[in-house]
Amino acid sequence: MSEPLLPPTAPRIPPQPSDEWAESVRETLSADIGSLGLGVSSLGEAHVFTTLARHPELFAAWLPFSSQLLLAGDLPFAERELVILRVARNCESPYEWGQHVRIAAKAGLSSDDMARVAAGPDAPGWTERQSLLLRATDELHSGARIGRSTWEGLAQHLTERQLIELPMLVGHYHLLAFTLNSLHVLPEPGLPPMS
Repeated sequence: MSEPLLPPTAPRIPPQPSDEWAESVRETLSADIGSLGLGVSSLGEAHVFTTLARHPELFAAWLPFSSQLLLAGDLPFAERELVILRVARNCESPYEWGQHVRIAAKAGLSSDDMARVAAGPDAPGWTERQSLLLRATDELHSGARIGRSTWEGLAQHLTERQLIELPMLVGHYHLLAFTLNSLHVLPEPGLPPMS
């Protein structure tokens, strides 16, 4: 049986200071990304990136995949964020939640939408498509697959590429939540708390 998840008070592996960054990640972490709406002007200000930078080879392999899903996926931006917020909720990841509340607002999700994420796919107010995306996210979380009826519903709304992308998106943000939670990556000051 696992121990209860308590909010971390200190990182298990602290963010790496900029003067210690490997050359292979320095340019990436220093790039101006203020226009992306992540709440930081460079990746080097976000604890997730500066913690993962302590493993430069893994960071370099992970970042393009993560960026593809977050910034260039076939699912619409707001739907990607809806799914990511549900993963953050399911995995009890305050860092992932706080970062993606900001991004979700830029994607067009309302504060009511974000509050309703906690209630899940059957909460009033979701469209059929949104409800199916949330249900698929929950099914992947609890059973490592999308059930038949949910899949059939999604197939009425999503393209083949989006159907492939959805479990990859959910799986990636599970991987990230597991890492953030295990390493006790602390939210940057000002990130919205997970209520």
